[in-house]
Amino acid sequence: MTLSLTDFTVPLTLEPHHQAEQFRKHQTSAQKGKQVYLNTLAIYATQFYLECLGYELDVAASDGLNPVQQMLLGTAALAVKGYGQLECCPMVDGEMEFAIAPELHQDRIGYVAVHLDPSLRTATMLGFVTEAADRVTLSQLQPMANLTGLLTPSLAQQANEQLTQLSDWLQDRADDTWQALDNFINPATVAFRSQTTEPTETTEPTPTNIIARSKRISLNDHDITLAVGLLPLADNQTEIQVQVYSGQAQTYLPPQLRLVVQDADNLDVMQAEARATEAIQLKFTGTPGEQFSLKLALQNASIAERFVI
Repeated sequence: MTLSLTDFTVPLTLEPHHQAEQFRKHQTSAQKGKQVYLNTLAIYATQFYLECLGYELDVAASDGLNPVQQMLLGTAALAVKGYGQLECCPMVDGEMEFAIAPELHQDRIGYVAVHLDPSLRTATMLGFVTEAADRVTLSQLQPMANLTGLLTPSLAQQANEQLTQLSDWLQDRADDTWQALDNFINPATVAFRSQTTEPTETTEPTPTNIIARSKRISLNDHDITLAVGLLPLADNQTEIQVQVYSGQAQTYLPPQLRLVVQDADNLDVMQAEARATEAIQLKFTGTPGEQFSLKLALQNASIAERFVI
């Protein structure tokens, strides 16, 4: 295999080999264990490369460093904070192409080819692709220098990362992108829950109405509505009710559409997935000043909305 002078080479020290050996022990077959070993080295090399460029990695959210995901999917995914997961694809023994398993064709922002030398002492970053395919050849790779363009948010993404102040909604204030819920609502599909306080000897039951707004989102040419409801609770808590449903021209949500709730550090804390359903929903509580994100992901595309309570 001929490598260009611009290829970036990473030394594989004892540390990644030790980690790779620990992951290998979790596998039930020698073949799967070998693949996980190589995957771990490819992840290490990619992490080293990205950290040299100043990117922040999220090891805890990386599927390729999760023994369960390794076993189920055979993945070598590395999470880049604020962007998503890169699949790190090892290449050895003069291989001129690499395979991407069908189950890894979505929820990845790109696929990086990493050449491991026969002694497994060095790894060379060869390039990457953004579109999944069953097999990818070296001629299809973009140079690693272009990766910074992939990991630079577009203007639309930057706008999407603006914090929405939910406290404004309680004062009946919201920007034009968040509309009153009945503008989009399909009552037969989506219904938010309100709460009624218990009566005492001297009072009547008092309803606590939920405050809800919705936003139209286009994701992979699908028209999707994201609805968020606020329900004030006791002890300074607020219940957040989140619902996603399809646009008026559609009945069901696209299969495998995921709704993910992330904390202030962009770590996934809960999620739901559409499976021939009209709507998906999640519910959680928070306190004033707490930040979270709602992420919608479909295939290789994703979009996130950030909020502060």
